[in-house]
Amino acid sequence: MASNVLDWRNAEAEEPKGQRNEMRMIARAADVLRALADQPNGRSLGQIAKTTGLARSTVQRIIGALEVEGLVSTQAGHSGAKLGIEFVRLAASAIADVRLQLRPHLERLATATGETVDLTRLTENGPVVVEQISSNQTLRVSSFVGRALPLHCTAAGKAHLMTLTAISAKTFLQKPLHAHTQQSMTSIKDVLALAKTQSPFAFAYEREEFHIGVSAIAVPLNVMQRENYALALSMPSQRFEDRLQVLRDTLRHCQDTIEREARQSNYTGTPGASCPVRSTYSV
Repeated sequence: MASNVLDWRNAEAEEPKGQRNEMRMIARAADVLRALADQPNGRSLGQIAKTTGLARSTVQRIIGALEVEGLVSTQAGHSGAKLGIEFVRLAASAIADVRLQLRPHLERLATATGETVDLTRLTENGPVVVEQISSNQTLRVSSFVGRALPLHCTAAGKAHLMTLTAISAKTFLQKPLHAHTQQSMTSIKDVLALAKTQSPFAFAYEREEFHIGVSAIAVPLNVMQRENYALALSMPSQRFEDRLQVLRDTLRHCQDTIEREARQSNYTGTPGASCPVRSTYSV
């Protein structure tokens, strides 16, 4: 299904001229904001113009309007802009909404497996736990919401890598990769191979690579446009291998259910997009 923006652009001839201009300006403002995404240091007006295909003067007018609303910020003496505090606040609200939408699924997954469930989001600094349901077993694995995780040696981190190109993945990997245990993968070349070879149907594994005695399994989640989420189950290693098939099946079922609901509600926000329905379980 096409987005409203696409519908507006295709239906311009049927709209009054004033309304067409307003819709066109909204679309251009959205293009400018997208050009500033994942750019913590901002971009110059020329760079924004090149990325969006807009005239520099048009970009300057849009930046001025967005700055009044707090959606972008500029610095005196510098010809450029970055996302503003109000945009960050709105983005945080969207993330909170994702957590609210997904929490019932996470609770059911935790109940079905008896293990700790983590929902992580890939930020410019790496994966961060944004929601967690702790296991109620005496021997369990727990961390906390807000914890940053390494990308190269955790199941969640590898699940995020599976959705990236090698070029994109490389920007997240800091040299040298730290060996948290003797099992940690420290070769950037090997880590980048995950981004190039793993299919969206695969699972990501962690076998005592981050903490001795802890293992995990994870999958990427396609639930929101321009955001990278992953879903992981963590547990003591002694419970991992013998239950691996059950963990795969249960995690895959949860992933499929979440993504199916996201498609039905258009929650991904991607025009015409659909994430694959996985009827088989892959290793």
